[in-house]
Amino acid sequence: MSALPPAGRLGCGGDDAPFVHPLPPAAEVPISRELVHGLLLEQHPDLAGREIADPLEGFDMAVFRLGKDLAVRLPRHRGSVASLESEIRWVGTLGTRWTFPTQRIERVGVPGGEYPWPWAVTSWLPGELAADRPLDASAARPLGRALAQVHRPAPHDAPFNAEQSVRLADREQVLRGVLPQLPAVGAARGLTLDLNAAATMWRLALSVPDQAPRVWIHADLHPFNVISLNGQFGGIIDWSDIAQGDPAVDLGFLRLLLPAAAMPTAHDGYGGVDEATAARAQGIALIKAATLAVVDKEVVASIGWQTLVELGVAQPSPIAAPQGRRLRW
Repeated sequence: MSALPPAGRLGCGGDDAPFVHPLPPAAEVPISRELVHGLLLEQHPDLAGREIADPLEGFDMAVFRLGKDLAVRLPRHRGSVASLESEIRWVGTLGTRWTFPTQRIERVGVPGGEYPWPWAVTSWLPGELAADRPLDASAARPLGRALAQVHRPAPHDAPFNAEQSVRLADREQVLRGVLPQLPAVGAARGLTLDLNAAATMWRLALSVPDQAPRVWIHADLHPFNVISLNGQFGGIIDWSDIAQGDPAVDLGFLRLLLPAAAMPTAHDGYGGVDEATAARAQGIALIKAATLAVVDKEVVASIGWQTLVELGVAQPSPIAAPQGRRLRW
């Protein structure tokens, strides 16, 4: 059972350190289109003539679109090398059984020139990131079906993700660290955080059994890793965090991707979700939304606040916005 204080005191006072969302590590080696072209010319010369777009720089990877249907993914720092190696090893096998659109490893590269780590050529999915074009409710069923295909029993040597493979109770310190920051941040957006509702949701999540068999999970299924085709489900990308874990982790991420009214349809597409798993998924969604809500990047923070509103733990302040003004969260 949680050691959280009574609902009315959740996130108020105490010795918990404030949560600080980690910043992306600096790239340890220069990564450019010229570097990518050189690697391709040396190792995959049949692809070297394709147009190389400017990079998309994520937390761990730099991604260069390669022509119309491929991309080159390179670790930005040594800490992300193991993630790419894991993706190459596991997704190459697991993905053969998936029928939904997904990013697939097409070629593997080795260190070369001034680049010291392995890299990969992957497929490129058409569409937009769901962070830029949110999914419609109609995407719920195919997204649920996709997760059902992913959530197969994980072997004992499946990767363990230090953030997402842990039990729900082990995440409480993060929630304690972030909740005290939310009232002030929300007020600046015209939103009021209901700490009592957040505490109730968290206690319910911890009150149910947490002994689900470990399955394969994507482990990072936020709107920057899901593709939207005009609001329809267009696929899942970036499997570098694939790991063993509770299926409630990915199911919790669905709350960042879909409106609350679409969740029953997503669960139906998944094949059904029991009450305990659904409650743990709510807890995962609460933590993830809360941590995103304090990120100093508008497109990220807005996803967090929208999810907190959908979860029912935040709401527009009655006097926050003049009539006719659309609130942003």
